[in-house]
Amino acid sequence: MNPAVPEASLTALMHLLTEQALMALGVPHPMMKDAPPANPVVARFYVDLLTVLKEKTEGARTDPESRQLDEILYELRMRAMDLQPAAEAPAVPKP
Repeated sequence: MNPAVPEASLTALMHLLTEQALMALGVPHPMMKDAPPANPVVARFYVDLLTVLKEKTEGARTDPESRQLDEILYELRMRAMDLQPAAEAPAVPKP
């Protein structure tokens, strides 16, 4: 196998989807000069794909894979929340 190409695995798939989600969130890839423009809709799509992956592989993942997937989803969801403009945030009623 070519050393530049990782072995096909659940972890590799998670990392591929995570990388795409991060780029859609506007996080620059190490190989890119500038950060790409954020696209929250596309970012949400990749987070949703990772969520489907989690649901469909329930019971088939190793503990380390499960922990890693949970951490990835948590991190991506936190970053996505930072992209939401204040106008989209639910209004907090004043006491």
